[in-house]
Amino acid sequence: MARPRSILGLLFHLVVLYVRRRPVLYGGMGCALLMALLWHATDRGAAGAALQVGVLRDGFVVSHPADAGRRVIELDPQGAERRVMTVQHAGDQRVVGTGAGTAVAWQQDRKVRLVRVEDDRDLGTWGKSVRQLCDGVASNRERFAVGWLESDDSVWIVHGPVATATPAETEEITTATGELVRSDWCGVASAEQNVGLFWRTADRLRFVLCGKRKCSGLGASVRLERRLPVLGIGCLSNVCLIAVRDDTGTAQLALLTESGRTKWVKPLDTPSQAISIVGVGNRRFAIGYAAKAGAEVVQIDRDGAIASLWRDAASTGSPALAWSSDRLLIAHHRGDALIHATIPLPR
Repeated sequence: MARPRSILGLLFHLVVLYVRRRPVLYGGMGCALLMALLWHATDRGAAGAALQVGVLRDGFVVSHPADAGRRVIELDPQGAERRVMTVQHAGDQRVVGTGAGTAVAWQQDRKVRLVRVEDDRDLGTWGKSVRQLCDGVASNRERFAVGWLESDDSVWIVHGPVATATPAETEEITTATGELVRSDWCGVASAEQNVGLFWRTADRLRFVLCGKRKCSGLGASVRLERRLPVLGIGCLSNVCLIAVRDDTGTAQLALLTESGRTKWVKPLDTPSQAISIVGVGNRRFAIGYAAKAGAEVVQIDRDGAIASLWRDAASTGSPALAWSSDRLLIAHHRGDALIHATIPLPR
């Protein structure tokens, strides 16, 4: 693969250099995506969140740490347990649904491995000199995606189909950025049929939406002081919602367009350091967070209208959300007990 080339300048430019077809990989894999990013490890947001959720072809998956490793619970569309498994691989992990079934990704020997949970079947290994996994995953009925940072300051994303188990073509997409300072964070989120990619450079937050074979030709950029943490990210097909904490300590939600314009900003009354944001169809988001008493989930549409969806005064910590087939999964804790259920939420 040709190495990315830098373009000097203060503003960000994202240029697709080429798309090259590759042989078919294992059943669930769709493609690997390379972006030249610059990196420095600081704010990790909700990357290694203890509670993770994802979408399966016919339900959902919840995972959380357990004594013997990581407990993985497959759920039916109503949120009832269907199967419980344990992952014993070490390190920071990401659990996603794939066309081959529930899978877990983690860093091993400076590579990223993806295996099917039920039988440890290898689904692929990627990377040359992996430094760390990116925050979050993309997980919906359209596609899954897992990202990681390389030691050469690039970020890769491997993604593939969820709804079908048929083999998919593999594509590599190389892009270049023109940055003068190093990036310090990256994140991944579902964007309906697309994948949203985020990264931070100095006092800028940058993002781009990527399809199956390429990213949009020009990324977006908004000002975000380096010291302010990203609490959560989520996308629709052409806009993204971010949660950050401002100078006063107040959590703020901001809707960003593909061009980098901030359409609106709304405060959110929460002490959470991790906020779960998931797209619901292509018109609204569901947002889960710890409240002053318990936990709450609200919905917010493209125009900024907010409505409450769910509350639990006994919940401890921030809930994790996943949406599929007009159902919203809400996973949360009441003390040591893991609670998971779905509620109707049409697109």
